[in-house]
Amino acid sequence: MTIGVRHRVRPVARRPAWEGSSRAGWLLVTPLLVGLGLFQFYPIVVAGWQSLQSFNPFTGASRGYVGLANYSALLDDPQFVAALRNTVLYIVLTLVVEIPLALGLAQLINSRLPARGLLRIMVIAGLAASETVAVLVWNQLYDPTHGLFNSALRMVSLDAQPFLTSPSQALLAIVVMSAWKNVGLAVLIFLAGLQNVPPELHEAASLDGAGPVRRFRAITLPLLRRYVLVALFVSTISGTRIFTPVNLMTQGGPDDATTNLTYYAYQQAFQYSSHGVAAATTVCMLVLVCVVALIQGVALREKT
Repeated sequence: MTIGVRHRVRPVARRPAWEGSSRAGWLLVTPLLVGLGLFQFYPIVVAGWQSLQSFNPFTGASRGYVGLANYSALLDDPQFVAALRNTVLYIVLTLVVEIPLALGLAQLINSRLPARGLLRIMVIAGLAASETVAVLVWNQLYDPTHGLFNSALRMVSLDAQPFLTSPSQALLAIVVMSAWKNVGLAVLIFLAGLQNVPPELHEAASLDGAGPVRRFRAITLPLLRRYVLVALFVSTISGTRIFTPVNLMTQGGPDDATTNLTYYAYQQAFQYSSHGVAAATTVCMLVLVCVVALIQGVALREKT
């Protein structure tokens, strides 16, 4: 007689599927997190620390903790106040020029216009061009003697204009150049939004007798509000850190008419060796960007 013995096989515990995918995800994003830590967050911490220090202008060594003295020096400096005013004015002018222009170009590219391919190339060319090269080209366009703009003015019997040497025109000249250079990104944002607008809505509105302007105001623009907010945010961030056009076209002049916060920080750090004041300026720029980001986040949440 044979007696059979049954062996109980214990079920093998399986690890949750999310655990393996989570490890793989962390492995993939680790290089990005390391890069952000080294090149984004670490400089912010260093700038915050330096803004509370005093430095030897000859050796660059720290003299010790001075608290908010650098920030107090900023508020007492008329050049900083002018730089802050110019930064805000530049951002406002850029938004006024760039956003409507980008929206109009996106509408043309998204339409059945025969030359929309050429228009798309022209828009992307400005975005792809090196900023330094673009500045040098626009310097020639603004040249008071041989520049294209002043040559065109003389052809219609108008006086040549000192675009880059006039305190009342220099900032606007930089705004026009920057709008041409950066409008491509806003166009891409608006194109993404326009391609998500259901064409059936426009067809139904056309059957009801709505014209192009009314369809744009009643259908397209409301559906593009989120994209408009994103474009406003991106253009604002770009406006706070503009440096190359100011440095190569006007050097902050004339009479500090184009000196913005970025160029002011550059002057304090590399021309006057006031590293603490320069660091305090960058912290103020960070606060300005955070305020804009907060406003945009609240606006997006309300629209959602």
